[in-house]
Amino acid sequence: MDALRAFIPVFPQVLPGIISQNSEMQKLARQARKIATSNASVFLNGETGTGKEMFAKAIHQVSGRQGDLVSVNCGAIPENLFESLFFGHEKGAFTGADKKQNGFFHQASQGTLFLDEIAELPLNHQSKLLRVLEERRFTRVGGAESIPFTGRIISASHVDVEQQVALRHFREDLWYRLNLFELTIPALNQRREDIPLLARYFAKNSQHIQLLPCALELMQFSDWPGNIRQLKNTIEKVSVLAESEEISAITLQQLAMCESGIDWAARVAMEIIDLPISNKLKSINDALIEQAVEATKGNKSEAARILGVHRKVVERRLAQIMSLR
Repeated sequence: MDALRAFIPVFPQVLPGIISQNSEMQKLARQARKIATSNASVFLNGETGTGKEMFAKAIHQVSGRQGDLVSVNCGAIPENLFESLFFGHEKGAFTGADKKQNGFFHQASQGTLFLDEIAELPLNHQSKLLRVLEERRFTRVGGAESIPFTGRIISASHVDVEQQVALRHFREDLWYRLNLFELTIPALNQRREDIPLLARYFAKNSQHIQLLPCALELMQFSDWPGNIRQLKNTIEKVSVLAESEEISAITLQQLAMCESGIDWAARVAMEIIDLPISNKLKSINDALIEQAVEATKGNKSEAARILGVHRKVVERRLAQIMSLR
């Protein structure tokens, strides 16, 4: 165990706080860095648990803006408190307003206002938000002073906002204001090479467990509908419930943390279907044979055994590959 702990893993960050080695995530990070330097609104699209708030924090940090990042869950705003929470209020503006209170717009001055689950904002509040975005000014409840809004808006949703616009549940003009730049964060099953990396990172933070290779492999090919949030919660649960510090695939299955009896062929087939190549069957067939021969250092009989085919299949396919080069 001491030898295992002596190994210090490297956790590559594509953006501050965003760990990944996936090429699409790296491309997304490059786009985010370019966008961060502007004042334009950004919309983050992605499933629940993909890390939209982490992306908002990273963009804010990279932007170099002097103000704070203010995060707001639009689905948790009480109907009757919207104006007070967003605009702030003056002392005596309503019963219970015993002092002046700054709202989210003021708190995010020269910073970033992150509006999570923006699609859950009621239509009557959407119009008030739109007015501030158009005029870049707001007024506290019970006040007369027009205050400039100098912050940057980042919004996010796990639902299809364009569909909400089509259903007239979301204002089209507000949508155009919010998604000048749109970034789609991939689900965890679209970046499976990151699963062992993230799992080891969360395990390291727990300081209680060591994930064995078989456990990492099981997690890599399991389904994570809750994405990174679910993976993180799973590691935290394992660190508490496991009787041993060394976590194997059997441990995960016994604790019902990962699915067992995975259809590996079907899982790999789905990965292949998503590849941006033509004639997928031929390309994958050729790649399998070439990789098997390379892994066995040119031993065609051993390569055939690994692939579960006759040696002649390997020889014939290799000859065809070489004739085309």
